[in-house]
Amino acid sequence: MSELYGHPYPSPELAAKHPFVTLGEQRLEESEMRARATSFRDEMDTRRSVRMFSPDPVPRDLIELAIETASTAPSGAHKQPWRFVATNNPDIKQQIRVAAEEEERVNYLDNRMNSEWQEALAPIGTDHHKEFLEVAPWIVVLFEQRYELLPDGRQRRNY
Repeated sequence: MSELYGHPYPSPELAAKHPFVTLGEQRLEESEMRARATSFRDEMDTRRSVRMFSPDPVPRDLIELAIETASTAPSGAHKQPWRFVATNNPDIKQQIRVAAEEEERVNYLDNRMNSEWQEALAPIGTDHHKEFLEVAPWIVVLFEQRYELLPDGRQRRNY
C-alpha cells in the first residue's frame, strides 16, 4: 500500500526504531461494505441521550464488554489515554449523585450556564436533579489520563 504515497510508509528510519505492525487486509465486496455500513448506521440511529434508566440488573460481563469496545476508539498517538471506572455500589453511586447535583446546582441555579445554554437543554428536560445516577444499575465514568508515570517516576504527557 505504501506505493500509493510516493514514499515508503512508514519510513525506514521510523520502522527501524518502531516496528510497524500492519493490519491484515480484509477486502470486502462493495455490496458487503454497503450492507455493513447500513446495518451499523441503523444500529447507531437507535442511540439516544438517555436520562431515565431502569433499575433492572445488568450483568458485569456486559459492562466489561461495553468498556472493552469503547476502549478500541482511536487516539492521536495510539495511547488511548483514558481509564474507565465502573461501579454498581449503591453507596458510591449516591456519593457521585450528591457531587454531581452540587455542580449542576451551580450550573443551573447560580447561572454558570448562560440562559442560551439552559434554553438549549430545556427540550430534553435536564436540570440539577440527577436521581438517575442512583437508579441506573451501573455508572461508568471515563477519566482522561493526561500523562503516564515512567518507571523512574517522571511524567510523560499523553497525546
